[in-house]
Amino acid sequence: MRIELTEVHGVFNWVWDIPKNEDRLDESMADEDEDVCGICRASYHAPCPNCRYPGESCAIVLGRCGHNFHVHCISRWVDTPTSKGLCPMCRQKFQLLQRTKINEPHIPLFKEIEIKRYRQLQEEIEAGNYDALEEANIPPREDVEMASA
Repeated sequence: MRIELTEVHGVFNWVWDIPKNEDRLDESMADEDEDVCGICRASYHAPCPNCRYPGESCAIVLGRCGHNFHVHCISRWVDTPTSKGLCPMCRQKFQLLQRTKINEPHIPLFKEIEIKRYRQLQEEIEAGNYDALEEANIPPREDVEMASA
């Protein structure tokens, strides 16, 4: 029996190379929702609701806290005043995982958001709203002596 191919169509599939959490004790403890953005609930390998196509324009970012999100979802989240710059999953300050290739293109965006938050905080303090320091989860500096009451 002889088969003759007349046409071939290539199909491909891609996935993000997400570093595994080495702190996980047992793979059986893996959350079944681990491969979805914690904000939009779409798969990391699919675009966020604001994008049409997956890929570099709709990348994921890895947080130091171990939570991953679409870059557009988490950047909008931490840019809202009510988020206080905290991870929506664990409420730790959201920071990009350092020395991770997938995060490198997004470092300037997150630095810009943090600078914006500090400028807003400075405006609040200049307006006399000292409670803004506590609301922003900024611990008191240890190198400044507190005045005794």
